[in-house]
Amino acid sequence: VYYQQLYQHFIFSKNIKNINHDMHEQIISKIGYIIDNVNNSEIIKYLDHSLSNIYSLKEFYQYSNSYQSLILRMVNESGRSGEYVTPSALVQIMVEMLSPTDGKSIYDPACGTSGLLIESAKYIKRNSKNKNPNYSIIGNDTSSFACLISIVNLLINKESNFEIILKDSLEKNKLNEKHDFVLTNPPFGQNNRLDNIHIDTCYKGPNLDYYFLEHVIDSLKVDGKAAIILPERFLHDLNKECIALKDKLFLRYNLECILSIPSGALLPYTAVKLCILFISNSGPTDKIYFYELNKGEKYSRANTIKKDDFIVFLQLAKKRKITEHSWFIDIRDTTTPYNLLIKDKEKNSYNLFYESLSNIEETISNNEQLLSELSLLREKIASLETTVKMYSHENTFEKIKIGNIAKINSGKLLQKNKLLSKGPIPVYGGNGIIGYNDEAMEYGENIVIGKVGALCGNVRYVQGDIWVTNNSLILKNKSPNKILTPYLAKLLSTLNLRKLAVGTAQQYLTTTQIKDVEVSLPSLTTQHTLNIWLDELDDTLEKYNKVIEKIKKDKQELKESLYKGLLIQ
Repeated sequence: VYYQQLYQHFIFSKNIKNINHDMHEQIISKIGYIIDNVNNSEIIKYLDHSLSNIYSLKEFYQYSNSYQSLILRMVNESGRSGEYVTPSALVQIMVEMLSPTDGKSIYDPACGTSGLLIESAKYIKRNSKNKNPNYSIIGNDTSSFACLISIVNLLINKESNFEIILKDSLEKNKLNEKHDFVLTNPPFGQNNRLDNIHIDTCYKGPNLDYYFLEHVIDSLKVDGKAAIILPERFLHDLNKECIALKDKLFLRYNLECILSIPSGALLPYTAVKLCILFISNSGPTDKIYFYELNKGEKYSRANTIKKDDFIVFLQLAKKRKITEHSWFIDIRDTTTPYNLLIKDKEKNSYNLFYESLSNIEETISNNEQLLSELSLLREKIASLETTVKMYSHENTFEKIKIGNIAKINSGKLLQKNKLLSKGPIPVYGGNGIIGYNDEAMEYGENIVIGKVGALCGNVRYVQGDIWVTNNSLILKNKSPNKILTPYLAKLLSTLNLRKLAVGTAQQYLTTTQIKDVEVSLPSLTTQHTLNIWLDELDDTLEKYNKVIEKIKKDKQELKESLYKGLLIQ
């Protein structure tokens, strides 16, 4: 609570005037040093010193992206730090399945960096009809480091109604408060603090994560919902202590859904197979919907779990559909109710043509969406044409050379050992992002143009801190009162700059060539209007392309499911 009060005081006492563009990285470097080199009493001093150099709320909130990058870097560099962070894909699927609502309490008894709590708050804000949603966030953790990171994380995400407490959620003689939504990714493994565990627990075994499961269900209000990540061993654990816990879960709560996840999803913290239990306090368990996420390969540091991996699961789980990878477990009608991995193929058989029918429905839906997007595209183009004609009559266009309105430089060579697979600063080569770096060389708005080889002349509008290699040119707008940077990028992308390239063995562009390019500019107001329309047109075209890809995928899946239904008996 002291930490929260300290930083809330910081936010509301700052003079909101100055802007310091280098501050975000300064804070990152200082917090990065804190991770492994200072004790608890020094943490506050370091953060207090670094945050004292921020002079506006805008700067503080803009720091959120850099802060998330720092947390991600912690996970990659330290297995120990991974204890505090849940991959964003798992966070999003847990929140999406629970669908937290306004006016409720959200609780995480092992909150780490509060990723689950923050994503829950974002979900409520996106879906609430109330402009100022009223919900409460509560998190506990035994690590003072995790609590501090959580508090700063919540504050930079504009959360105010929260309570992060440095305490053991399982400590005995603590009465469980009841909450509407409980989400957690608890620590796994053997418990080494049995003396501190609440004396009234049903479970009396050695596994710490099972104690957290019992704490989660005991913390639910009537009709409350919970999601908890556990090692998959819980599903087939037949020890008497675990059976007692499963009896309590089945008889008093509704275990609605189990999501089985391949190994490696929580690397580098642990490589074990996982499951997510979705539970409601709405009576005894009847039938459990079981879904096996089958990606055909294990997850790893290079092949991380992604949100898109759960698209099919979300579609099926909401309707509780049976497929090759999803079935029901009837607790009342099974000889082994405590081994949730046993699948009775006879009881869980499904129509061999079910997938085919589902794929046909999906294809029809996607074709309808395609027609809708085509209609929208036609309207956008017609509207854009009208807008262009209107402004061409009302405005004169000024012809001007790029060198008169922009500063153009070549990028810098980046040593191979500094090109990272992940990091806070994207590195741009001749054809977009090629990696990441810990250091930035350009800030704000920039236009990156491919300089050498087959990719020379590629144009990209970029915002934020970046590094640009010597395979690209950097164009910086020096006349913002005359030219809108994103509009200039769109304009340059239509000019086929590659035709200006010279050289025989390898073609390349020079700064002089770009400086001499002449463009016609309407008024700044017109540029703003046209830029908005062009962005909307790009969005519509992107949606169109995605629907086309969906239909191509539907065709292949329909073919495979029909073959399976006809040939595999």
